[in-house]
Amino acid sequence: MLNFTTSETGGVMIVSFEAVEEENQEWQFSRRDWLYKTIESREGGKYALDLSDVGYLASSEIGFLVTLKRRVERCQGRLVLYGVTPYVSDIFRTMNLQKFLDMVDTRGAALAKLKA
Repeated sequence: MLNFTTSETGGVMIVSFEAVEEENQEWQFSRRDWLYKTIESREGGKYALDLSDVGYLASSEIGFLVTLKRRVERCQGRLVLYGVTPYVSDIFRTMNLQKFLDMVDTRGAALAKLKA
């Protein structure tokens, strides 16, 4: 499961993910719902997703990231992933998601891309 924390930097919401083995799915779903509602309340919002602490993604977690991207775009926002590990990058490439997901190497590059 993916756990996350959020912070704000220069008008960009940073969502930092980490993989956890916690089985409390009810808690996970309530956190995900909170993030969905936050996205929907911010027209034109900018989001940088930090995946540097994530070494593997299950299909449900990939679906969660795709859903985030779609919800952000529906609100005319922008979303950039950064810190994607080589293994996770290979997963995205295998699923042909590298064309759909905007990825950069560092937090600074993500912030610069979102401000451009």
